[in-house]
Amino acid sequence: MASPRLIERAAMATNTPDFAWPDFDRWQAAFAAARVFPARWEGLHRVPPAHTPEAEAYRLRKLGLLVEWLDMLARRPTVHAHFARQGIRARVTRQDMRLPCPACEPFNTREVGTEPDTMPPFHPGCRCVLVAIPVEPAGRRRKSYERPRPRIE
Repeated sequence: MASPRLIERAAMATNTPDFAWPDFDRWQAAFAAARVFPARWEGLHRVPPAHTPEAEAYRLRKLGLLVEWLDMLARRPTVHAHFARQGIRARVTRQDMRLPCPACEPFNTREVGTEPDTMPPFHPGCRCVLVAIPVEPAGRRRKSYERPRPRIE
């Protein structure tokens, strides 16, 4: 959850009937063109008519997505440092098996690098996560139960 200060700053910056968020508009158009919206985009598939209860619900949902997006972006360096400090390699993975997100699918199963852009979130509402890549220690002897057994045909 975003800090109260971050939420307050976002609310002040967006205290208009239709606050401007160009990145949101770009992503909304891309998802609409692909006819696939990420799970966190419920209620944001179409812009409702202005000055309606639906427009206010849309604005609040968009604001919630903005706060979540800013919070996740702020946490990127901490997550990367956690893996790097322990010498653990990590890869991106989707959290669910719904239709693949057109923005995230190219990154699915890809190992992350040192650049923040190689780590989730890739777009507002992104649900991709990092998982550790298991590494077998060098020189480790296999246990007897790990040996491959001959196939009997």
